Amino acid sequence: MMGGMAKRGRLIAVMAVSIAILLSAFGLPVAAYGPQNSGQNNPSVINGTTVIATIPVGHQPVGVAYDPSNGYIYVANHGSGTVSVINGTTVIATIPVGKLPFGGVYDPSNGYIYVINHGSGTVSVINGTTVIATIPVGKWPAIVEYDPSNGYLYVTNEGSGTVSVINGTTVIANITVGQDPTVVAYDPSNGYIYVINEFSETVSVINGTTVIANITVGAAPEGIAYDPSNGYIYVTNYGSGTVSVINGTTVIATITVGSGPAGVAYNPSNGYIYVADSISDSVSVINGTTVIANITVGQGPVGGVYDPSNGYIYVINFASNTVSVINGTTVIATITVGKWPFGVAYDPSNGYLYIANYGSDTVSVISTSVSTSTSTSSVTTPTTSTSTSVSTSSTSTSTTTTASVTTIATTTATAANGQTRQIGALQIATWALVGVAAFLLAYLLSGFVLSRKP
Repeated sequence: MMGGMAKRGRLIAVMAVSIAILLSAFGLPVAAYGPQNSGQNNPSVINGTTVIATIPVGHQPVGVAYDPSNGYIYVANHGSGTVSVINGTTVIATIPVGKLPFGGVYDPSNGYIYVINHGSGTVSVINGTTVIATIPVGKWPAIVEYDPSNGYLYVTNEGSGTVSVINGTTVIANITVGQDPTVVAYDPSNGYIYVINEFSETVSVINGTTVIANITVGAAPEGIAYDPSNGYIYVTNYGSGTVSVINGTTVIATITVGSGPAGVAYNPSNGYIYVADSISDSVSVINGTTVIANITVGQGPVGGVYDPSNGYIYVINFASNTVSVINGTTVIATITVGKWPFGVAYDPSNGYLYIANYGSDTVSVISTSVSTSTSTSSVTTPTTSTSTSVSTSSTSTSTTTTASVTTIATTTATAANGQTRQIGALQIATWALVGVAAFLLAYLLSGFVLSRKP
């Protein structure tokens, strides 16, 4: 996705191939249960809890960014080397950029959109619908972040272990950090840039163009977010199932969450941090340094976004082709979108959420205003004090009927026809082993395809 919620292109391929291998091994459908978008290249548009449009874009859309100066949405099409420009629910331009574009960010100081080209080691600078510059950076650039305190853009280069600092259309510095730098967060309370180094299992803290600290965190750090209510930085550690809480340059707490924590989002309406646990199919809700809830969502949640118009958190469930809508600590709706949803952006000018569907080449558009039709859905969420699940019913405004998704953790699986069958402990263990094998195989394949030298 474009911006802080984005993951790397290699991870997308790993997840996609792993899921396909795992489900195919058991004769299960690769597509999620319930009605799906057609296989066209379309994004989906969602209104509140309703998809109001599905927009065809380029091949393998992944990153989404909003430009407030013109109200356009920019979608990076990883597989076709283009950026689709959307006005409302219409594609108004398709812009050729570099190889394997992955994500981007808006620079308010000049009104430009900066798009990462992972495969060509460049950044494309777009003004409106025109590429005005192509900037060489390091090897395999992953994420770009804007620092409003100095007007610089910081680009993480996975393959070279550096961060390129851009001022306008010029690289003014290349900073050495740890191994495999990926995602970035800006802390406005001190003006620092925090860079996750996945292979080094550290976070590099940058002040301007200088590294002032390298902080040890958990295994395979993946996501990062800033909480303005307390000034803390939250880092998800995928490999250790924890979240490291950083104050300045010091880890002040390590919080145990679900399995495979990945994306993380902050909700300013309640001050909570929401962590997508991609393996346990849950969202851990953190208040300060305490987990106050664990919410069951769809399969393979990768991240989420906050919608200021209604105070909801929208969680992207990559493996079940859905979006879970969370109000506080309760799932109030589950929205079916396209295949393998990944990137997401909110457009405050129209109240729409734009979901990039990597596997169906579409964008789903969700309108956050209240719909007139209603449907009742049952949501199961675990309590934090006992192992007993509490079932609660909620009324949603979705006009799309979706089948409920039950994860392996609850020892049931839902068949494509809506019937439920029980899964024994041996079958669960087998699924886990096949999943690990599939992940490793996919990692090798995707590493060759996406991460070889351009």
